[in-house]
Amino acid sequence: MTPESRAFEYALGLFAVLIGLAVVDIATSFHRLIRNKASVKWDPLALLAALYALCIAICMWFDLWGVRHFDATRHFLFYLALVAVLFVLFLIAASSLPDEANGSIDLRDYYARNRRYFWFLVALFQLGYVGFGIYFVGVRFDLLFIQMIAPLAIALVLLALKSRVVHYIGLGLMFAVMLAHYAPASIN
Repeated sequence: MTPESRAFEYALGLFAVLIGLAVVDIATSFHRLIRNKASVKWDPLALLAALYALCIAICMWFDLWGVRHFDATRHFLFYLALVAVLFVLFLIAASSLPDEANGSIDLRDYYARNRRYFWFLVALFQLGYVGFGIYFVGVRFDLLFIQMIAPLAIALVLLALKSRVVHYIGLGLMFAVMLAHYAPASIN
């Protein structure tokens, strides 16, 4: 094992914790909703937003593997910036579903009240993601750049607009861009 591999494995520890906490938060909140399903008014849009948050966490796990050979990931300020972006990822996950499942829960109402905060966090995360993308691959106006910038633009639209139809379309586009971006990815 090379010193670079050991350094990346060490650095990966905190990244893994933050990504893991994001996944656990979504799973725990969903579990609470299922356990109290009789008092939950389900909403597909809220569930799609939570699924998107979960997919972002999984995608970040793949992205971390892709940057393992970059020395910059082990420099303190860069590491701190990456931790900050992953912290925002955790906040996205934590805000995707209600934390408490006591009493009556209307997920449509929850999404309506929470959507601006959720999409602000997604836009903030995507802004950081675009910044890291530019750092790692440079500014190239190609498919990769479009795949990085499109989610930021869509998140900003969803932050600004209330229309549920627009939100369904926006989430569909977010999933489509994510699939196009990550379908060829592998850990090897």
